[in-house]
Amino acid sequence: MKGRAALSAAVGLVVLGVVSANAEEKAAFAGNGDFRVGPDIEPGTYRTTGNTGGSCHWERTRGAGHGLDSLIAKGDVTGTGVVTISPEDTYFRTSGCGDWKKAG
Repeated sequence: MKGRAALSAAVGLVVLGVVSANAEEKAAFAGNGDFRVGPDIEPGTYRTTGNTGGSCHWERTRGAGHGLDSLIAKGDVTGTGVVTISPEDTYFRTSGCGDWKKAG
C-alpha cells in the first residue's frame, strides 16, 4: 500500500502541474467590446494572435466616448499584436482580435 500511496501522490503532483500550466494559458479577456480598465481588465501588457483572415482593431481611451477627444492610441493588426494598457487608460476597445493574453 505504501508504494501505491507514493505513486498516487506523485501522479497527483503531475496532474496539478498540468492544471496550473493550462490555467496560465487562458485568455485574460476575449471577444469584441469595451473593457473598463480596473473593473474589467487589469493594466498591463497583452498579446493577441489577431485575426489572420482580416483585421484586429484596438483602442486605448481616456473616456467612455468614441470620439477623437477620448482616443489615446489605436491600432489595426493582422497576426500577432502587443498592447500595453496603462492604469490611466479608462477603456480598452477591441474588435476582431480574438483572445488577449497577459504577456510576460
